[in-house]
Amino acid sequence: MESLIFTLKSFDGYPLNIKLSIPNEKYIERLVIFVHGTGPNTYDNHRKIGELQFNYFDLFANEFCKNNIAFCRWNTRGCSISQNPPMYVDIDEEKYKTYLPSTSIADIEFIVKYLENQEQFKNAKVILFGFSEGSEIAPLVVSNAKVHIDGLLLAGYANENLRTTLEWQLTGGSSMVNMCKWFDYDNKGYITKANFKEDRYKVRKTYLKNAWFWCYDVNHDGIIDRKDFEIKLQKYKNKMFRAIESGDDKWLKNNYPVRITSAWCKEHFKLPATKEVLSQLNIPIHIFHGTDDACIPVEDVLDINNKFKEVEKSNLHIHIFENHDHDLNYLLYPMKKTISEGLQSIFDTALTI
Repeated sequence: MESLIFTLKSFDGYPLNIKLSIPNEKYIERLVIFVHGTGPNTYDNHRKIGELQFNYFDLFANEFCKNNIAFCRWNTRGCSISQNPPMYVDIDEEKYKTYLPSTSIADIEFIVKYLENQEQFKNAKVILFGFSEGSEIAPLVVSNAKVHIDGLLLAGYANENLRTTLEWQLTGGSSMVNMCKWFDYDNKGYITKANFKEDRYKVRKTYLKNAWFWCYDVNHDGIIDRKDFEIKLQKYKNKMFRAIESGDDKWLKNNYPVRITSAWCKEHFKLPATKEVLSQLNIPIHIFHGTDDACIPVEDVLDINNKFKEVEKSNLHIHIFENHDHDLNYLLYPMKKTISEGLQSIFDTALTI
């Protein structure tokens, strides 16, 4: 495997810093182009967790290349590699403002056009691999029909428009995925006082710092459910949507866990739901999703699968993995050198497109 780092001026003159990993073969059969998730990213995504350091993309480059699949990724606009842990990314505030759904789509189209004209890729199938936000952006590239794409790999799949997803997250949806994983031992969809007291996985005694049941049963109806978290999150949710509408990027920077801008949100809010885009596509589409995904509900994957069945389309294939999180248990690799079932399925599936 050989990795090349180079810069291309995109459609608007912005310099894209690209990393391309190429197998040691004369003729490349497939080219996977990665479409980033939300926020600041680089072509390495070097990270530090405790004493552990790793390049997020090394796993993908190694696994794809050993199967004669080239792997391409690049720095998000406004982002550059730094020496500062734990994220190892510097952000140019003005340039980061150009990171928008529209520019992400246009950048991908520009890179595809460039790569398909390179000799080693002239006969290669081009596959877009979108993770999280990337699962929204990649289908829009195909829908635009400005470049030829042979297939889609979508992980941490976002079925709805961003506004709908944020509404779900900030009205208790995300919270209950995690809480039920820890305390709902018989899959009721809510947590009883007995469940909470049992604390089978010792979460209350550690992560929740010995919190009392009533700290979470805020409406005092005897159970912990989504309604409780909707109440707890209401003020934060209102402040967030006000910040987006008023263009208060300082509030978003200081209060939202992922670095986003109001312009990025507003543009996303105007996009169609991904389910509407996917239903119009005829290329092979594979969705990979974990049952423990607290960013986007696994029920959304079942929803899009049912829609395809209703219209008798057979180009969608879903892969759902028990006890997998939004990142498909990626951290098993840097921590234990184990590739999760979900990620292995992506590598295996790429060979079938």
